[in-house]
Amino acid sequence: MEKNNIPCKIVEDLLPSYIDEILSNEVSESVQIHLNSCEKCRIKLSDIKLELAEGKIQNQQKDAAFIKGIKKYKHYVIGMAIGAGIPIGALLLFILWVMVISMNS
Repeated sequence: MEKNNIPCKIVEDLLPSYIDEILSNEVSESVQIHLNSCEKCRIKLSDIKLELAEGKIQNQQKDAAFIKGIKKYKHYVIGMAIGAGIPIGALLLFILWVMVISMNS
């Protein structure tokens, strides 16, 4: 089916770029004219916009879960750093103490 000399298949291929507003003015205008007269392509445009919106929601949910996970384990990491730091600090103090004693002997 053709509307305004542009086949629906071509318009369907252009819809993602049309949504992103990266088409030239002339091509965008031609797509808009086609959409004004073609219900099938308008439905396809709506479907693509819906898919994009759902994808954004899923990405936001994944991002929120990731951040929540980071916050959850932040205290764990801090505890591990302190837990590892104490024995390492004690070992360094012991080595320093041994060096001081050996210099005084």
